[in-house]
Amino acid sequence: MKIKLFLLLVIGFWGLSGTAFPSDSSSKEFQAFLKELKNRFSEYGWTDLKPEGIEWEYHRTTPGRRPLFFFPFGSGTENCTLLLGTVHGDEIPTAYVLFKLAEHLKENPDLYKERCIVVAPLVNPDGFLANPPKRVNSRGIDPNRNFPTRGWKDDALKQWQRAGRNKRYYPGQKPGSESETGFQTALINRFKPQKILSLHSPLNFYDYDGPSVGLNDFEKWLEKISKETNHPMKKLGVYPGSLGNYAGFERDIFVVTLELPSSDPRMGAQYYSQFKSAVGKFVRLGINGGKPMQSPVPE
Repeated sequence: MKIKLFLLLVIGFWGLSGTAFPSDSSSKEFQAFLKELKNRFSEYGWTDLKPEGIEWEYHRTTPGRRPLFFFPFGSGTENCTLLLGTVHGDEIPTAYVLFKLAEHLKENPDLYKERCIVVAPLVNPDGFLANPPKRVNSRGIDPNRNFPTRGWKDDALKQWQRAGRNKRYYPGQKPGSESETGFQTALINRFKPQKILSLHSPLNFYDYDGPSVGLNDFEKWLEKISKETNHPMKKLGVYPGSLGNYAGFERDIFVVTLELPSSDPRMGAQYYSQFKSAVGKFVRLGINGGKPMQSPVPE
């Protein structure tokens, strides 16, 4: 009886959450996925990327059975940054930027000494590898409208319906129902980042969601970064089920959205060069007592 109950719990947990047993990039399944991924990279001319060079970790898969993977650089807890890319599968150059950044971090361990940088470059692999790539996941749900935010059940579907029922923004029937959403919340719960940088495209701005404590200091810092990278700031606001709402407003995590100027995969290398310094400064920025402070670590 106990064995049957255990098996039922395991099956239910697997089916509801998309969670698998711990695995890594040496598995046969992951190697097959890497081959598929590199074929897509070749289509975009991204021949310089070597995703097989990093020992990615994953515990979950998508409805399409593709791994939801990440790599934690460093083990510091007082300055931890979570970097998220390709939340929407058709925002293609965000993948290039974070895969390239992960390679750079691997080659330069001093960059994450006494801090942690968690890189999840492909949050929505099913959308990225679709033909053509699509914003939503393989179940037709927007991972950035599915976070279990307060009031989701009352507001998410109603707001989507009022806005015209655009399928690109469909939040799903239940909050937190999607593997890609659960993947991001699991990373937040495990690593407890003080800062999150989520890359999107093609709206061409920086946006900030998060605590009001130290807001003036942080906005001044972001204004400086905006000028240095010639990239405007814009206050977009939050939506039911969005990361900015879930992590920034409800959990007081400093969340910056970097909207790249276009979704053209040919621009990946250029965007990496343009924003590499800004991402590095965001990673080094310390958060002390809920307030941002300039890090003494040199660039």
